[in-house]
Amino acid sequence: MRRLFAGVSLIALCLLGSDSFGQTQKAVTPRLPVAVDGSFFRALGASPKHTSSNKMSAAANAATKQQSTRIVSIPNFSSSFTFQGTVFPFTMLGHKPEAGGTTEVPTSYVAISFFFDEFVDNNGNNIVIDANALTPAVLESPEFDRFSYTSGNTQFTDAIQRAEFFNTIKHKDGDDSWHTLFNDPRMLIPVTVEVPVGSAVVASLPDGSITALMDINFLVSQLNTLLQTEGVKVTEVPIFLTHNTVYGDFQAGVPQDCCIGGFHTAFETNQVGDKMFVQTFAFATWLDSDVSDFIFTDPTIFADVQALSHELAELTNDPFVNNVVPNYQIPGAPPGACQNVLEVGDVVENLPGAAFPVTINGFTYHPQTEGLLQWFEGQSPSTAIGGAYSYPDTTKLTSPFSPCPTK
Repeated sequence: MRRLFAGVSLIALCLLGSDSFGQTQKAVTPRLPVAVDGSFFRALGASPKHTSSNKMSAAANAATKQQSTRIVSIPNFSSSFTFQGTVFPFTMLGHKPEAGGTTEVPTSYVAISFFFDEFVDNNGNNIVIDANALTPAVLESPEFDRFSYTSGNTQFTDAIQRAEFFNTIKHKDGDDSWHTLFNDPRMLIPVTVEVPVGSAVVASLPDGSITALMDINFLVSQLNTLLQTEGVKVTEVPIFLTHNTVYGDFQAGVPQDCCIGGFHTAFETNQVGDKMFVQTFAFATWLDSDVSDFIFTDPTIFADVQALSHELAELTNDPFVNNVVPNYQIPGAPPGACQNVLEVGDVVENLPGAAFPVTINGFTYHPQTEGLLQWFEGQSPSTAIGGAYSYPDTTKLTSPFSPCPTK
């Protein structure tokens, strides 16, 4: 394991538009974690949030839509749908379902632990939130192991993709001929990030658990560094995971909101001749059930691989974060909370009971039910498996999207 120091010089990849790429350490007397009750997170408007960003040039965005050989990245295919006379092209991970076959997607994995300069335990030792111990459970999770879904015995994200294209797949002898599967990750060097004063609040919960709320801009700066130093490849999906930490905006060291649990993005890393190299990646947190219950009064929100399942499903449906769809009202959000991107997790995350329990090797995981392409297309009836609009829980979305309300 190596330590990533907060003062490291960074190249601004601007993954989320952050310009916070240098940290000046402040003199401070270390303190104990803040003893909090549920009002701490409620006062910050605690709700599950995920973000995404596209940092590619106009030329690269256009090339991804054209299936151009100029793009060097993860395997992908393009198609389109039409809604009210407008054509909406989209790109997804893998290869066309009409063609059949299995696409194996390379991945890599980095566990990110945190060492807090500002917070110590009763013995004066700096608080550390470790993520390394989670690695075996992540590798055995529904994101990489197979489970029996109505769309097939497969990985969680592949089950969702197969549900979308179930009536397109050429089924043979009760099986199928189309999968998009994540390979077991290439294990990169685990990292411990030194968290400087003012970049996080470490909280002690009534049951003795420790959690942290961290400045999202600080996290982005560290991910910028890791993307340069961990040896990731544009032909794989790097996955970064943290433990018992949620993220939000800070001002002068004071948290303003909560809680981001993950994001995915795409950006150009290089151009050689007419070839454009595009890196994708996914970041997510893993909360223990008692921590998620304390923050959200729901033990499943961001629990185990829920945030990761959200991000990998969105990366699969929109790997380059440039799939535009009709402007829709986000289910479960206040009227006027709208967007026009193919974010399959966002349209379910605000609904109660978004988790879909999956038990593998004696452990119950809580991946998130996702919206299906047909919901965004405004199809009625849906051409997905069983006429569904969400999956695996088909009861979360039961009709196509509602257009964004107009004033």
